[in-house]
Amino acid sequence: MGQLSSNLRQGSSIASSPTRRRKTGLNSSNSSRSATPTTDSPSPEETKQPSARSLKKRLLNLKRRHDSVLQNYYSSGTSYSEPISSLIYSLASELGRDDNDLLWLAIVGVSSLELSGRTMTGVGISNTSESGGSAGWGGQRGEHIRQILRDEVHRLNPPDPLERDRDIRGEINGVIPTTARSPTDTSIRLSPEPRFLLVRHWSLYESMLHSPYLAPRLHVWTENGRKRLHKLLAKMGISLTQCHQYYTHMDMELKRVLRSRLLKYAPMYGLDGLVPAEGAGSASAREGWGFVRCWGWKACLSATDVGVIVGAMLEVGPHEASPSWDSRRLPRARGNDDTESGVASAESDLTSLLPRFWSAYDALSLTSESPTLLLESLPLAQHLHRAILRTGTSLLSKHQIRHLRAFRIAVVKDGPDVKLFTNPGALTKLALWIAEAIRVQEKERGDSVKIGRKRAAGTPLVLAGLDEDRDLYVVVGTGGGGGVVDFAAMSKRRDERKKKKEAKDKKQKEKADRRSKRAAERAEKEDGSDAEEEESEESESSSESESEDEEDPRGKKHLLRNRFGIAFQEVVQETNARVRIDSFEHCVVEVQKDDLGGFLEALSFRSVVG
Repeated sequence: MGQLSSNLRQGSSIASSPTRRRKTGLNSSNSSRSATPTTDSPSPEETKQPSARSLKKRLLNLKRRHDSVLQNYYSSGTSYSEPISSLIYSLASELGRDDNDLLWLAIVGVSSLELSGRTMTGVGISNTSESGGSAGWGGQRGEHIRQILRDEVHRLNPPDPLERDRDIRGEINGVIPTTARSPTDTSIRLSPEPRFLLVRHWSLYESMLHSPYLAPRLHVWTENGRKRLHKLLAKMGISLTQCHQYYTHMDMELKRVLRSRLLKYAPMYGLDGLVPAEGAGSASAREGWGFVRCWGWKACLSATDVGVIVGAMLEVGPHEASPSWDSRRLPRARGNDDTESGVASAESDLTSLLPRFWSAYDALSLTSESPTLLLESLPLAQHLHRAILRTGTSLLSKHQIRHLRAFRIAVVKDGPDVKLFTNPGALTKLALWIAEAIRVQEKERGDSVKIGRKRAAGTPLVLAGLDEDRDLYVVVGTGGGGGVVDFAAMSKRRDERKKKKEAKDKKQKEKADRRSKRAAERAEKEDGSDAEEEESEESESSSESESEDEEDPRGKKHLLRNRFGIAFQEVVQETNARVRIDSFEHCVVEVQKDDLGGFLEALSFRSVVG
């Protein structure tokens, strides 16, 4: 025993079991790690990189997850938000580079958006506010932007102290400014603009007759409608001799009382929003007022006038204008006599389009020649709107508008202005004029069209214009009257829903308290007679919640967007129709003449508004 213990103390080599060796090695390694700190090595699971197959599977899952969101977005249709011109002005204002010229371009951009039918639900007519003035685009949101622009006008165009009293008297009387204050006056002013067309540069009668707001409501395409217009003028005390003169040549006293008489007699004919209301002219608000700019004694134009003139310059070529139109500035497009192919015809169209674009660009360049170019193009704008009135009157009076399953259809294929409406912009304006007339008729008859769960006034319209030179139809599809979202009304509905929910929660809490009290009473009396009563209350509660859901659907149910662009593409994929989609607007296509019937038949089974 002593020999063994001495050998152990001297570290003799005695064989140990494998288990002991492993434990000893682990203990020694742990002690060495504790003595000398080193970086922890990652575990095998952490160092293993995902394979290419797993990465691809992960990517596909992510794509499938978001595909439905993208599909819902693209299939919802087209819409227009705030104009780019006002966004650019906001950016310039933030950078401290805003000025009067940039403000004027922003105002013209906002006004042009309304004239061309660009609503918050795509191209189409809008449920415009009847409160008066230029209210149209975007409902409360659009009016908020216009109010910001009015504030900017006051900031950048302070009134002259010497002319302050005269300006205040003119604004109180509601006189439309037609001249500048001085030869060097280039300021922007506010004006209680009526919903007339080019009133400063036309006679009062012609301006009212061609107004896109007034004409559909008076039914000027009929003989009775013309008589109603004459009666309105007679009640206001304006003779036909006076109203057929140019507005600037009218009696000054009539121009002073024009607004007050319109406010008095226009509501008798359903024209409540013809001019801004009396209370809207306060210095703080001036809701519904328009914008006017003068270039000395050269010209005095409203923002709407500029939008109408520039639109006509883009949409009408000089070879289509009236004989009085001076076509020296816009070179004529090459004729199609020597062109037999579609490619040559397209090149001819491009040759005609480029001069129009640059002429419109020069007219907006704010140089000394800008007002001169605009005034020279006035006959072009008047020619376009006379053609719209003639063609729209012909289609409505001859009952050439048919009602298909999902939309109405009209074709412009004869008449003196047929070539004018081969341009998508001019055809769109004609379609908006006709659609507004149809909407007013439906509203007066109390008709409506059911789209999904909502009954909406107005019906989508498809208008086709024949282009004989290229043997095709230019087709445009416009929405049917859901183009304005009233955000104030939506906010009010949200508040009402919140109050209803609070009242409902309070009612349910009271019912729960009563049920608990009855349960305690039943436990004491061992009476189950209240069970049926409890079930009936629960059924009443569920029925009330269902009725509330039906009365107040989600806000986006009210957004009836223009889906013609999507419907056009679907029809092209399913049919052999020869179609070209080559426009800035998705709701405009070109269809070969022989394929129009089949194209429209397939389109009638599509959802064009949603």
